[in-house]
Amino acid sequence: MASQDSWAKPTADTLVDLFRVDSIEYIRTGIPVYDPATGQVTGSETVYTKAGAVTQTGSTGEGTTGSNLYLEVWMNTASIGEIFPTTDDFLEYQGRRWNITKVIPMYSGDTKYACKVRAES
Repeated sequence: MASQDSWAKPTADTLVDLFRVDSIEYIRTGIPVYDPATGQVTGSETVYTKAGAVTQTGSTGEGTTGSNLYLEVWMNTASIGEIFPTTDDFLEYQGRRWNITKVIPMYSGDTKYACKVRAES
């Protein structure tokens, strides 16, 4: 066990729990599987409710027709299966699906603690 594991993971869990948003969902996508009998490619999704704490929302390129909305969320790994999100995954928030575009930073010792994700819609 890394020396910081004893205090860092509980701290990450406490901070995210303190500011957790009940309406946010993290959607982990599974590896697509090809079925040769049907010719179909199917994937799977695992949904984690109350996935994190929203720390920032905004719009890029304000005032233009090509602007994107963005969302930053802190997530502790305890609430999402003890694994870091990837840019293949999504968030659901305020009736909208958000594509995760960045996972930074990621904190860990011998165990994973928390990360911040940026998602765009």
